[in-house]
Amino acid sequence: MGFYSYKTADTKESIANQHSVRELRPVYLLQPGGKPPIEEQVYDGYGVFGGVNAMNWLAEANAEALGYDTSKLSEQETFLLGVSLDCGHVCEDTQTGEFWHIFSDARSLVPGHFVAKRFDEVIPELGDSANNLMESGRLVHRDIADVVGVPYPLKFSFDKNAVYEDLPASERCPDQGFFYED
Repeated sequence: MGFYSYKTADTKESIANQHSVRELRPVYLLQPGGKPPIEEQVYDGYGVFGGVNAMNWLAEANAEALGYDTSKLSEQETFLLGVSLDCGHVCEDTQTGEFWHIFSDARSLVPGHFVAKRFDEVIPELGDSANNLMESGRLVHRDIADVVGVPYPLKFSFDKNAVYEDLPASERCPDQGFFYED
């Protein structure tokens, strides 16, 4: 996985990584319920804040509310669950309302069908490729986060006193904390 980053929830500023030309600032991964924020002095660009992988944090923070148990998962499985919550997609069949997981299996979050195929390969049960089915309107892309709801999304701030509950979710940074035009 390459660089990725977020914008702060309160000021919408990009969280630059240490490989960029931008000035680095301490950033805080905020936590709900009055838990102290996790401080990162020098973000490396790969999703680890204060020694905590943000994807693992996301999966663990939402486990109880979404009904899964991360203690039964490996660190990699927990990471992938967090990635699915953060930026995963599922296809919805507009004719039946059923969900289809194409290539990547996140049925632990969204029940449905799974096919280990690329989007350009024919899905025998549907008679065409996911690409063609999306073009025709039969399948539509849905963000997993929108389907299941994420009670505790990632929230970052440059202000260590920011309050998790007072802020919206942080947006992903389109510049990945590195690829700035300036």
